[in-house]
Amino acid sequence: MKLFPNTVINFHVVHDPIWMEFVLKTLKSLFNMVSAQHIESYYYSGEKLKNACHITFDDGHQSFYYNVFPLLKELRIPATLFVSPKAILNRENFWFQEIGNYNRQIFKKIIKRQININNSGSQKIPLNSFLKNMDLENIWKVIEQYQKQMNTGPTPCVNITSEQLIELHQSGLVTIGAHTMNHPILKNEKDKMASLEIQKSIEGLKILLNADIKYFAYPNGVPGLDFDEREMEVLRENGIALAFSTENKSFNKRNNPLNIPRRGISKGNRIFLIFKLLWGQHWDKLKRTIGGKQENDYRLMLKRMEVLP
Repeated sequence: MKLFPNTVINFHVVHDPIWMEFVLKTLKSLFNMVSAQHIESYYYSGEKLKNACHITFDDGHQSFYYNVFPLLKELRIPATLFVSPKAILNRENFWFQEIGNYNRQIFKKIIKRQININNSGSQKIPLNSFLKNMDLENIWKVIEQYQKQMNTGPTPCVNITSEQLIELHQSGLVTIGAHTMNHPILKNEKDKMASLEIQKSIEGLKILLNADIKYFAYPNGVPGLDFDEREMEVLRENGIALAFSTENKSFNKRNNPLNIPRRGISKGNRIFLIFKLLWGQHWDKLKRTIGGKQENDYRLMLKRMEVLP
C-alpha cells in the first residue's frame, strides 16, 4: 500500500549502480513515479497527485550518464537533471568538485588565513561551512593559493559532455534544468552577479538543447540561507515555472512553485530509506540530536561572527 506524501528526492554523485538500482526499485514500490511536467501541472493546471515521487540529480556528474541513465531506461522512471552549460561546454569543474581530493587540513588553514580567523574554536567548524559563506571570487582565490602552495594543477573534469547531455535530453526520460553557471551560493553574491548566474545558465541551456528551460535548482538550496525572494524574482523574469530547494520536506499546494522542497538521499538500505521518508521534516532535528551541530548551524554561527572575506 502506498501511503507516503508527495515527495521530490534529490541525488548528486552515484558511484554504485547496484545501490542506485535498489533505491529506484524501492521508490517505485512505494510511490507513483512522476515527471517534472506532472509537478508543473499540479501547481499550474490543477492536476491531482497522490503518493507521487519525482527524482532529481544536481550538477551533471558523469556518474549520472553511466550509472543512472541506463537504470532509468530499464525501469522507465522519469528524472530531472540540473546542470550548468558552462561547466559542460568548457569541460570545467565546479569549485566543490575541484577540491574533492585536496588535503582538507592544509586547505582549511589557507581559508582561515584568507578570512582572518585564528581562534581555537574554529577548529571544529567543517570546511564547507567556511566555503559556503564565501562568494565565488574568494572561493577561487583560496583554490589558487592551494594549487600554488601544493604545486598542483586543476582537477580533471568530472562532468558529462555536451553530446551526452543532448542524448539525455532527447531520451524523453530526462528533463534538463538550469543550475547556474558556476554553482555559487547565490545569496553570497551581489545582485548583478546572482542575476547573471541564473540568466546565463537558462539562456545557455536553451541554445545548447534548442528547447525552453522551465526548471531550476538552487545551488546548495537552503531557503533563506542560500537564496531568497531576490533569486525567485530573477527566475520569474526568466520564465522559470518550478524551482527546487533542498528543504527536507514533502511538497504540497501550499508551496511557492519557485521554492519546492526536496529530500536528499546518498546512502542506506531499505529500512533506512523508509525511516528517512517517514521522519520527513523531523530528520534534520534527529541528526542534530544524535550528531550535534550540522554544517548549516556552523554557517549561521560564522555569519553572526561576521566571518567573511
